[in-house]
Amino acid sequence: EDSEDEEDLKFEDIETNAAPEPSGPVPSGDLELTLTKDPRVSITNPLGAKKGPSKIERQIRVSTHQMHVQLLMFHNALRNAWLCDKELQDILVKQLSPGVEKEIERWRHTSGLELKEGQTLKARGKGKAGNSRGKEEDARGQRDWGRLAEMQAAGEVNMSRGDPLFRLLEVLMAFWKQRFRVTAPGLRKLGYMSLQKLDEETKSFEKESHDPERHGELIRDIKEYKECAKSMEGSRDVGAQLFTGLLRGLGLEARIVANLQPVGFGWSQYEEATNKNPRKLKRPKETTNVEESSNESDSRSRNNEKPVKPARKGKQTSSDKPKKQDSKVNSARRSSRGTGLQDGPIELSDSDLSSPPESDEESVIDVTPAKKRVLPSLPYDRDLVTPNYWTEVLSPVTNTYTPVDPIILHLYATNDELCVNFLPPPKSEKIRHITSYVIGHSSDGTAKDVTTRYLKGHMWPGRTKGYRLPIEKIPIYNRHGKVERYEEYDWFKAVMSKYERGNKKCPRDEIDDHEEATALLRKKREKKEVEEGKESLQYYKSHPEFVLERHLKREEALLPTAKHVKLFTIKGKGEATTEEKVFLRKDVVHCKTMETWHKEGRAPKVGEEPLKRVPYRAATTNRRRELAEAEKAAGEKVLQGLFSRDQTDWIIPPPIENGIIPKNNFGNIDLYVDSMLPEGAVHIPMRGTVKICKRLGIDYAEAVTGFEFGHRMAVPIITGVVVAEEHHDDIMNEWHKDEAERIRKEDERKRKATINMWRKFLMGLRIVKRQRLMAQRDEDNAGGFFPEGHNEEEPETHQSGFFPVAQPDDDDQGGGFIIEDHSEE
Repeated sequence: EDSEDEEDLKFEDIETNAAPEPSGPVPSGDLELTLTKDPRVSITNPLGAKKGPSKIERQIRVSTHQMHVQLLMFHNALRNAWLCDKELQDILVKQLSPGVEKEIERWRHTSGLELKEGQTLKARGKGKAGNSRGKEEDARGQRDWGRLAEMQAAGEVNMSRGDPLFRLLEVLMAFWKQRFRVTAPGLRKLGYMSLQKLDEETKSFEKESHDPERHGELIRDIKEYKECAKSMEGSRDVGAQLFTGLLRGLGLEARIVANLQPVGFGWSQYEEATNKNPRKLKRPKETTNVEESSNESDSRSRNNEKPVKPARKGKQTSSDKPKKQDSKVNSARRSSRGTGLQDGPIELSDSDLSSPPESDEESVIDVTPAKKRVLPSLPYDRDLVTPNYWTEVLSPVTNTYTPVDPIILHLYATNDELCVNFLPPPKSEKIRHITSYVIGHSSDGTAKDVTTRYLKGHMWPGRTKGYRLPIEKIPIYNRHGKVERYEEYDWFKAVMSKYERGNKKCPRDEIDDHEEATALLRKKREKKEVEEGKESLQYYKSHPEFVLERHLKREEALLPTAKHVKLFTIKGKGEATTEEKVFLRKDVVHCKTMETWHKEGRAPKVGEEPLKRVPYRAATTNRRRELAEAEKAAGEKVLQGLFSRDQTDWIIPPPIENGIIPKNNFGNIDLYVDSMLPEGAVHIPMRGTVKICKRLGIDYAEAVTGFEFGHRMAVPIITGVVVAEEHHDDIMNEWHKDEAERIRKEDERKRKATINMWRKFLMGLRIVKRQRLMAQRDEDNAGGFFPEGHNEEEPETHQSGFFPVAQPDDDDQGGGFIIEDHSEE
């Protein structure tokens, strides 16, 4: 029983409806909240299409775009300087395979370049089996002229098969594609982020460990850049840049070309950042060979060509396997001639072809790298079908630049049609891949805008429309405040002026002049002549002679006497067709509303009917409310009439009577032009005339000469008053008096301000002088000892200070004044 009583007591002690205790400390006293407003302005458009951006927001995006372009230019200039490093170039050149080196030697010979002293062009091919026994070659047994015949004179260019540079580029591209491995994402446009997301990305970059898929590729200095060259790994951008360094290491003049990807200055949906991370690697479900997928997208596909199989090791006769190999090579050469290719296929397999082909026409070259690549490239940025970086190499034979891309396109452009392939297609704007500024950086540190080379037909703006800041027209005003002329200002041209050649350090040469006169020359679009009966809607929209009624602007209308000259047939779905009347453009007149004509001092004539009726345009908040009420009352949109100039006449108000000035509903008079001034009245455009008229008791009306619009409001511009002519002299006399008094007060105010300023200067000088004297006294009495020759009994003479002090000897001097009965000696 005792145990049961104890259990009941324990059960009674338990609180069944206990209130939950607070997890944190209990606040005592008043609760204080501190709210801070973020001073930054969001450059995103949170309202979407409901509300357009303001003028300030537009200017912020333009400034952000300009700043980003200049930062990308500096980034590329720094990478270009790294590519000029001799040690970096040696690292790249030393990784070339023996077959590629021999092809470079062959290119130097065919290009007529000087060979090193004692260096000769090695014989190509192993020859026949008899040659290995020490027998001389039989010239009659050789094809064409044979090995014993000299191919060309030393130092001359062999252009029999075109520019020798093209064959070298084929070999180097094949080697680079086989050797370089993509292991990181490259630079790409992300778009404008919200402030919250921007803060998250910034904190992640500063505090967390570096993640290439989130933060992008990071190369801090040239040492890390050289490590990428040694391992032949990096992003696609780094691969294209290092290829430029390889060409420079071989002695070629090469540019690193960059298609800049800055944030835009527009407000389309593609300028906003997405929630997905485009740099993140998409892991495939099944492991596939990345190289096979990349080779399928090459523009120079070689699926139809059969590769040369390496010779098998083991016992074989000289007339067995080698003959089969030679037959395959010859068949490949014949197929290349039949297809019109200059060079045959390049074998990339691990073969034993360590020596060059047997003849000059041989096109099978061993480009197997010395260090084999085990792992394939990672599929980063596979959605970008065109590169952001590539190379332009200068041919020493033709002195022309040839674009080449060994990473993505595997293409070198020998004509304008192939150059277009380097730019992103129009649909790439969905993945934020655009064409804006294409810049080429040379080895001497200069840069050039080469965008024109890659535009179709060299026509501007081309694919750069909407992504590149256009040329701005700046108005130049005269002394009367009217626009006198317009001057063009190209912002990007001003930026490029700091990079282009033309100074003493980097002067221009003939190659630059020839390039700008040919490949970089902008062309105007030629108008095509359309045959009769094959016109289109776009043809009539921009035609200088004919026009359709559907293409008329809001302020344009046809004359009542206008007659159509022909009919235009529009094909619809199926066999349905419609016909529209075609009018002459000279029958189109410009129209305006009654309010607009009133501001120009004109009004519609009596009995004139409007040529056109259009909906109202509300520029102010009050007008918008009035229109909303009118539409609600009428049940439909309210329209206003448009009148042409011939339907209007000058506004000439009636003359004034008894010195009374006519006024409008607002108590002033409209005076937009001189003809609106009533007869017998005069306009006095002086400030302060309203007070004079009130003081003299003269009837007046303030003159409204225009309006200023801002913040959805229309503010009238008041310029003086309008009074009767007989009061003009009285008002002007009073105005001159008031003006003289105003000038006197202004001068008095300026004089007092000047005196106060000089008083502060003099007071400051006295204070400085006093401080210097006190400092000098402290130095003389340093340490508490008196200087030599000091007489302690001698009274201290008073130093002149800031305020006058009476001296003991001044008792008889009257405090500075002359005492009566005092005679001056």
